[in-house]
Amino acid sequence: MKLYYSAFFVCTLAAASVYIYAAQQDSTSFNVSITIKEMCNVTTGNGTDLDFGTVSRASNPNMKSTHLAVTCTQGTPYNIALQSQRKMTSTEVNNVSIPYNLYQDANRTTLWGAEVQNAYRNIGTGRTQTLPVWGTINHSDTDVPAGVYSDKVTAVITY
Repeated sequence: MKLYYSAFFVCTLAAASVYIYAAQQDSTSFNVSITIKEMCNVTTGNGTDLDFGTVSRASNPNMKSTHLAVTCTQGTPYNIALQSQRKMTSTEVNNVSIPYNLYQDANRTTLWGAEVQNAYRNIGTGRTQTLPVWGTINHSDTDVPAGVYSDKVTAVITY
């Protein structure tokens, strides 16, 4: 009986070997790819405005700051212009405005331009970059009637 099972096993193994050997193969290839496009996004950091606070008439308000959060694809050059009237007006007082300046640095050496030619320039890192925006008002420019004065600044990113 052992001989019978041994012979059966050998025949099965031989038949399977012939079947495996006789099997045919086919193959194909395919490419794997991705296209990374340049992108940039600019937002106000934590939704903060540039607020000079409440001051007395003809006082010298402190320099204040806010910041922008910029995320650009790694290696993407970009420019940010801050477009505005550069003067705060009041809805309560006609024809009166308070001029202000925006700077890229706390030393107030580099104005932040409203056009691409004099905008902030940098290169994206793929991570969020925090960019401070510094604002100043001259002492003499706050000698105006009491009221709330404001302006809207639009950050425009070009990449």
